[in-house]
Amino acid sequence: MSSYQASGYWYGEGGSVPEAVDLLNLMRRYREAERRMRAATRGSMGMNETDMSALRFLLSAHRKGVTPRQRDFAEELGISNASVSVLIDRLCRDGYAERVVHPADRRSVGIVPTDYSDTEVRGTLHRMHEQMMDAVGTLSEDERVAAAKFLEAMIRSVEIDDEPSRPSAGRGAVRESALPSR
Repeated sequence: MSSYQASGYWYGEGGSVPEAVDLLNLMRRYREAERRMRAATRGSMGMNETDMSALRFLLSAHRKGVTPRQRDFAEELGISNASVSVLIDRLCRDGYAERVVHPADRRSVGIVPTDYSDTEVRGTLHRMHEQMMDAVGTLSEDERVAAAKFLEAMIRSVEIDDEPSRPSAGRGAVRESALPSR
């Protein structure tokens, strides 16, 4: 295991190709580094995790040309309407958002980001985004395809299934959809 530092259980004897456990350990290290970066970003912006999630949702909606209502924030963030109201008050007070007449329904209130919020987020995250793009830029086309395939499989492995609890499909279990119909 040349440049890969294994730090978990179940190791094979080293070669230069990372083993499965090495990839999982690298994913764990990435998640921890990203968690620390997000905490530092929230700290520098004076926000908690929910505020930052709300701001990301707001900026994403704005890029898509959508003006969300408070109920959209409640649904996206999984919090109560009362909590959303306090959160939106905070974002408006701190200069990250404004309440406006909703463009599709003039009787309701929409939430839009301010120029300050976009500038602040871009300024705070610009260097990190550049470094991430540089890292991806070092990969060949085949490596990007392999990385995308791996990441998509990892996402599927941790997504919550809406179906009732069943044995894992990974170890001997077969999903019903894979069985021939009778």
